[in-house]
Amino acid sequence: MNREFLEKLGLEKEVIDSIMKEHGKTIQSVKPEDYDDIKTENKTLKDTVATLETSLKDFEGYEDKLTEKDNKIKEYEIKNLKYRIANENGIPLELASKLSGETEEDLKKDAETLSSFITKKQTLPLRTTETKTDDEVAPYKEMLDNLKLD
Repeated sequence: MNREFLEKLGLEKEVIDSIMKEHGKTIQSVKPEDYDDIKTENKTLKDTVATLETSLKDFEGYEDKLTEKDNKIKEYEIKNLKYRIANENGIPLELASKLSGETEEDLKKDAETLSSFITKKQTLPLRTTETKTDDEVAPYKEMLDNLKLD
């Protein structure tokens, strides 16, 4: 309710003043006792929300960056694990990146398999396979060696 509305109805100024006075009393009686506290708290909360919204904007994109960092850390941990397992199994560090697997057990199994191929010792011949040419009797010795005696 406002004065203009009452003036349009054709009421006199004194009547309008008394109506407005009574209306003010009614509003004051309905108004809660802690109205000013509520207004202050509302303003404080609005300021807090505004501050938090600006802080939230500052932190946008950090989730993606955090995921990227976590992936890099996992990659480095696996690489470190590969080097350690390669070292334990006698595999050259140049071949450590060739190990496959995501868990330590998988990497150990692969390292054992690779290690079995790398560390195989070449069997030496039982006798010399080269012939000596500086000896005069060498051809006769070779012929004798090639004879099959039953």
